[in-house]
Amino acid sequence: MCDESNQAAGGVEAVESISAERPEARLGSSEAAARKRVAVETYARNEATLRRAAHRYSLCADDADDALQRGLEILLRKAPSDDPRALVKWMQTVVKHEALAVRRERERILAGPAASPRAGAEDWTALLPATSDGPPERAERREAVARSREALQALKPQELRALTLLAEGYSYAEIGEITGYSRTKV
Repeated sequence: MCDESNQAAGGVEAVESISAERPEARLGSSEAAARKRVAVETYARNEATLRRAAHRYSLCADDADDALQRGLEILLRKAPSDDPRALVKWMQTVVKHEALAVRRERERILAGPAASPRAGAEDWTALLPATSDGPPERAERREAVARSREALQALKPQELRALTLLAEGYSYAEIGEITGYSRTKV
């Protein structure tokens, strides 16, 4: 037991002597500690944003939490910079990739042999709660918005005015009175 404590003390002295010989070694560790401190502070300030990014690409809240935790572990090990702006962008990308990895793993598990459809069996993927739209739904929504924008650009100014009044809640008769158009033109 005494030999172990003497060896431990010798080990500490050896580390101190190495650090005394090489000041850049001590600087490197303090620089790494400062980088980790900046990373943790940046994570704490932007946790809500990162959590939303994780939820966006996850199947459920537990998967989002897993992705966020994995992202934090990667941040502490590999923080590329001590610039908070760069760290936030980097963390969002890392959390996104981790959420997608967790999602792929969950989908692989759900599609395994235990999830094979039997007569009268429920679809397990339909039971997973989705807190936000997935990539296919967002793409579909973007396409619908683009089609609507094209249709609105094709309208004549009078038609656009009548449509705007209709969107504001006016009836066809009221729009006709306001614009002077016949009910048929409205």
